[in-house]
Amino acid sequence: MKVVLIQPQSGNPSLKVPPLGLGYITAVLKRNNVEAKIVDLNVENIDINAYLSHEKPEVIGISSIVTNARNALKIAETAKRILPRSFVVLGGPYPSMMGDRLLTRHRQVDATLVGEAEFTFPELIKRLQDKQSLDAVDGLIFRKENTIISNAPPKPISPLDQIPYPARKELKMGLYGENAGTIFTSRGCPQQCTFCSRPVFGRRWRGHSPEYVLEEIEQLMKEFGVSTLSVLDDNFTVDLERAERILDGIIAKKWKLAIYFWNGMRADHMTKQLLTKLKKAGCTAINFGVESVDPDVMEGIKKGVSLEQIEQAIKLTRQLGIQANAFLMIGNQGDTKETADKIIEFVEKVHVDGVHLSMATPLLGTKFWDWVEENGRWLDYDHEELLDWPIDDTGEAYSVFETSDFSADERVKAYRKTRNILKEKGLLL
Repeated sequence: MKVVLIQPQSGNPSLKVPPLGLGYITAVLKRNNVEAKIVDLNVENIDINAYLSHEKPEVIGISSIVTNARNALKIAETAKRILPRSFVVLGGPYPSMMGDRLLTRHRQVDATLVGEAEFTFPELIKRLQDKQSLDAVDGLIFRKENTIISNAPPKPISPLDQIPYPARKELKMGLYGENAGTIFTSRGCPQQCTFCSRPVFGRRWRGHSPEYVLEEIEQLMKEFGVSTLSVLDDNFTVDLERAERILDGIIAKKWKLAIYFWNGMRADHMTKQLLTKLKKAGCTAINFGVESVDPDVMEGIKKGVSLEQIEQAIKLTRQLGIQANAFLMIGNQGDTKETADKIIEFVEKVHVDGVHLSMATPLLGTKFWDWVEENGRWLDYDHEELLDWPIDDTGEAYSVFETSDFSADERVKAYRKTRNILKEKGLLL
């Protein structure tokens, strides 16, 4: 059975990174002797109509996040038009978050896979090939005699080391530039932040062994010439001993790497010993998940860290010569014009090197979403499918809701004002 996996175009240059999720699935498929190819439309200039007409895959898997969902659905429609007998399945964060809503509204999608799919997708392929019932494929939402069936959710994969390394040789690695060296050393995050959506990896943290991680880094260096390593973990330091063993291994091998922690580190996990090892291993920058600089807002979003801990972590990081950046948002529960004004004061006080600023936007299934339902008012945007949801941290972001003490207009003004000041100061990332 021939399989094509597609990464839709997102329109955001920062998302031009190897689609590791599709890479993992392809590696498992190949281990099971299934013919599979990956197409990443973020970097490949391919006419998808012509490509599908030529390849004629029997199964088409499309990965989707909120910001490329519209493109993903268009690809599904194209696939069904060109290959009406093909089986089209969507996976990734967006369909995992949406549940059975997608199949209710989009006939061009035959099924969605919820959660981690390294083992459930190959099981789906096997059952399609053998013409067996799909009822036992965990995480699968599909149509059966015009009824939408939602199978039991998949269990988090553990231990993680049973997953092969992503099939990077099936990707055009030379097109990703410095972003080629992306890696997951762990999955999941146990924290309770109200705004955070984890529909794929979940809250249960699991880490690869240091040996697995070090071998993957060596593979990236030797086979793909990687010298910049971008760690994508939601929470790298849940197991501090494991984190330090990975760094010790990099230091012992004397690898020349520039290491960047992309997704955000917990400030309350930073110790001088850990930061010293990070520096020796080649860490050049850390993005800290700060989110708010108002204590009441931080408590409301259940950040679980104090401003004092954040300030100390940033101070220690910069003292050791590592760039300290911050993720910050405007518009979370409890935010007002006054709390938004505190951001500039904070970044100047603690000498943050850079800021990723975004508009706080609720995602389906989060406590933040529930809070807006109870305390706010949705604006005239699609909050059924989220196809016009502004997730990216761009200057064009807008608010999809408002509250009595912080109107949508005030949110946008505060957001743009803060971005402009950060840009003038050379701090906006």
